[in-house]
Amino acid sequence: MPENKSVWEDMGQRDMTLLYNLRFWSLTLLRAFIGVLFAYHGALRLFIPANLAGSILYFTQVGIPYSKYVIYIFAIIELAGGILLFLGLFTRWSAFVLMLEMIYIFFQVHVKNGFLVGNNGYEFVLLLTFALLFVFVNGPGHLALEKMFKGE
Repeated sequence: MPENKSVWEDMGQRDMTLLYNLRFWSLTLLRAFIGVLFAYHGALRLFIPANLAGSILYFTQVGIPYSKYVIYIFAIIELAGGILLFLGLFTRWSAFVLMLEMIYIFFQVHVKNGFLVGNNGYEFVLLLTFALLFVFVNGPGHLALEKMFKGE
């Protein structure tokens, strides 16, 4: 004899099942979003001359040494790392290298300005660093090209 469940209990069970199934995709979505974010910023620096000049000026003002060269390194890291993260290729390596860049920027630029991003603080950089750490520790998620190549 089937149990008599109320409609609300059944709906709650379906909601929990949906959340349980979505948890497999949350890491993929986080990785893809971070990848787009980094690739976009790297592309802006590399391919739009006004943004490149503005970034060099900003890096010089905040005291990053050799800013004319460092900006190209950072832009390439952000563009390549972002694309690799989005595709799910070399995910842990990409997350690690991008995390190193964020840690450098955290200490070199933002920590002295306090927490709030409105004061050029470290709030957003810290969020990105921990999101990258999460991807680094947990891997690419369900939908990733590296899983296809490994045959998983």
